[in-house]
Amino acid sequence: MATLALTLIVNGNLSLLEDITMDCNIDAVLKFAEQHEFVKTSLEIIKKCLESYDYDLKRFALSFNGGKDCTVLLHLMYTVLVSSNRFSEKDHLMTLYFETFDNFHEIDEFIKQSVSRYRLELMSMPFDGDWKNVLTKLKNADQGKTIDAIFLGTRETDINYSLKPVQRTDCDWPDFLRVNPILHWTYHEVWTFLRQLNVPYCNLYDRGYTSIGSRSTTSVNPLLKTVTAEGNVTYLPAYRLDDPNAERSGRSK
Repeated sequence: MATLALTLIVNGNLSLLEDITMDCNIDAVLKFAEQHEFVKTSLEIIKKCLESYDYDLKRFALSFNGGKDCTVLLHLMYTVLVSSNRFSEKDHLMTLYFETFDNFHEIDEFIKQSVSRYRLELMSMPFDGDWKNVLTKLKNADQGKTIDAIFLGTRETDINYSLKPVQRTDCDWPDFLRVNPILHWTYHEVWTFLRQLNVPYCNLYDRGYTSIGSRSTTSVNPLLKTVTAEGNVTYLPAYRLDDPNAERSGRSK
């Protein structure tokens, strides 16, 4: 049996959370997808992958860190699961949280809320910055042995290498299927989806943060700085950023 520090939260039972009723607006998402090809394509990627596992919840997991991109992905996955009629009230979506121990309190609170809101089974794993190492531990852990596919909220602007929406890990890495349904989404498409569908997201984004990592490497985006008539400095919300190439201007890493 692999020794690995895992915290398991099912439907918020570990924490004293208020029971949050999730109105996912499934029909609204599906209607929105009919009008926006980038959403339709992502839903099709998710649906095809889940169908290949016959919706067996032990075979796939979502990587979730509370950020805007994986929040979009979580909402999309929940939409596909619920609309498939294969996700009962007793079911939970396996969700991986790679914890850095230098997190924003607001991110931690949002993740806890999301556990209840979307019926997640959260595996919290210590992360030291070595992805290969942590995925090896996941592969060897009892809770991770049945997982084949990991859904990621990666977008092309996050990486400097070629990646496909569905692609297995390299041969010298732990064997997982990486599924990146929103790989080709733009910054503004992310915010169009979140805001037009009223999807809950971490409130740090309303305070000038446009890309969120650890506390020591993340600050508000200076391009969103504004001064009130009284001379007080404040920051516009993330969706007000004009230049998508400046998304990580508040990040040092």
